[in-house]
Amino acid sequence: MRRESPSIGAVLLLLIPLGFAGAAQNETNPPWNAPEAARQVKNPVKPTKEGLAVSAKLFRENCMTCHGESGAGDGPVADSLMRHPANFTDEKMMSEATDGELFWKITTGRGPMPSWQDQLSETERWQLVNYLRMLTEKAADDKVDKKEGQEKPQ
Repeated sequence: MRRESPSIGAVLLLLIPLGFAGAAQNETNPPWNAPEAARQVKNPVKPTKEGLAVSAKLFRENCMTCHGESGAGDGPVADSLMRHPANFTDEKMMSEATDGELFWKITTGRGPMPSWQDQLSETERWQLVNYLRMLTEKAADDKVDKKEGQEKPQ
């Protein structure tokens, strides 16, 4: 008895749902790009010891649950979110993000991250940008210290 091979049409019909699933994933998690005008905005708030202390408190109260204590995107609720929180210890990502872009994202939000425009002042949001930069630097320093510690004979 000769076995019929599936027709091209039948194969395509089976593959169509897979294409929709991929498209749905892209629709629900598109890249989060700030408008170019927002990317160009310069941070008017210089990092100071006092400003970083204020923003550390703001981060602990408002951001740490999702982004984690060190900003690595590993907060206690991170795994339960539909989008994984940003990892501010990622040097490559943070080197590509401008201060204006970070400020815009803090200001506008995107589910599950809320907009902080009505909860935090403009100065507080810029201070948070400075704090995120500090988290990136601290993670880089920790990585260097760890590497140097491994190279030293004990």
